[in-house]
Amino acid sequence: MDDAERQVLAQFCLDLPNLRAEIARLDETKHGQLARIERAAAEGRPISGLLKRYFDIDPATGHRSLHHGLPGAGAGRAHEELFGCPHGHCAREERPVPAGPVPRCQVTGSEMKRLS
Repeated sequence: MDDAERQVLAQFCLDLPNLRAEIARLDETKHGQLARIERAAAEGRPISGLLKRYFDIDPATGHRSLHHGLPGAGAGRAHEELFGCPHGHCAREERPVPAGPVPRCQVTGSEMKRLS
């Protein structure tokens, strides 16, 4: 998988809880389409084409996260700890909140692996 696709998968992982919530309000066809994308992501296969086909999301044209926080708001991040994709499928890296739980992959539910 190339770096661009790894970035797409990382963003998908971050957006997945919100995407699931949005899809929950739609018809069963969309549920099945999202499940197919999740399976492909969990297997480490490219998902850009599926995102474009099913949801008209085109990462190449500036797809953004479904949610954004306010600058400076929140609990902060632990700079000493860095976690990455537990399967090496995507480029997602996450710094947990101080004394918080180990971040989890939104696609597989696995704990992310410690990078530092």
